[in-house]
Amino acid sequence: MKAVQLQDIGKLGLVEVDIPPLRDDQILVRTGASTICTSDLNDVRENPFHISLPQTLGHEGAGTVAAVGAAVRGFKVGDRVATHPVHPCGHCAACLGGVPHLCLELEHFGINMPGTMAEYYVARADRARVVPPATDFALLALAEPVCVCLEALAQARLTAGGGLLILGDGPFGLLMARLAPSLKLKHVVIAGRHNFRLGFAGEAVKVNTSGDPHQVQTLRAAAGGQGYDAAILAVDRAQALIDGLACLKPRGRLVVFASVHGATPLDLFELQMKELEIIGSVNDANLFDAAVRLLVDGQPPLGDLVTHRFRLDDYAAAFSLAASGKEQAIKVAFEF
Repeated sequence: MKAVQLQDIGKLGLVEVDIPPLRDDQILVRTGASTICTSDLNDVRENPFHISLPQTLGHEGAGTVAAVGAAVRGFKVGDRVATHPVHPCGHCAACLGGVPHLCLELEHFGINMPGTMAEYYVARADRARVVPPATDFALLALAEPVCVCLEALAQARLTAGGGLLILGDGPFGLLMARLAPSLKLKHVVIAGRHNFRLGFAGEAVKVNTSGDPHQVQTLRAAAGGQGYDAAILAVDRAQALIDGLACLKPRGRLVVFASVHGATPLDLFELQMKELEIIGSVNDANLFDAAVRLLVDGQPPLGDLVTHRFRLDDYAAAFSLAASGKEQAIKVAFEF
């Protein structure tokens, strides 16, 4: 089968590889679509997860069941499925402690399992869901992105009437902005640097902070000058983290969703005096079913976030657009 393979840092290739062997607890999926994630771009640029190379990339995928393992029940050949890339082991301390999404020995598409940017991929049956036949594959490939955004919103622990600041206008920030209205908040503000992308943020108040020397004041003013109950860091810049903390009300909460590498200077005195909280958000705690229902029901509509669709043969153009097209593209998909 054809697959997009990360061969070395900065080096992608379209190669012929064997179809992955099927374990008894897995299904074989004929790929319908796979979308490019920011983390895929990071893998190509610097391989932060130390993937053993070469490896087939991709973790946001959906398709049709092509074969089922001997122990699998509830799936049949021809079923259309959404899949989740994170496969907890079930026996480590994190899994037994009730947080399997933080599994210490997890398997993951594109890291230590073959990824979804291929004509076929395998998934453990418990990490797949059957969906209606007409559901768009590229939309279904957003299941895991929706999962992690729901997790970030849950980590913010907001109540109705509260205020939320989303820092970053990438695909995840936009998804959070689209999902946030269900929380019935008083203020949902998204800060970014690209008018094209901010235009996809739904009902949220959109603030372009590019070139603004007074970003904190501008963002606080967008919430009536009172600050926010929570901010979600959806951009990998240390300054955005610092600005997010400065925008919070007393006892506000900053959710670190994007990975910020290296040392980040923090004013711990301000954190102490305002009793602020910083909390991480990674993967999702059993939100797969909620995400799939949301996508199938189309509420809120999210399909327009897939702005470009490519054949796998055109992988170089697709990755180039995903990496540099911030005024042209949101989510870039491969369709099969």
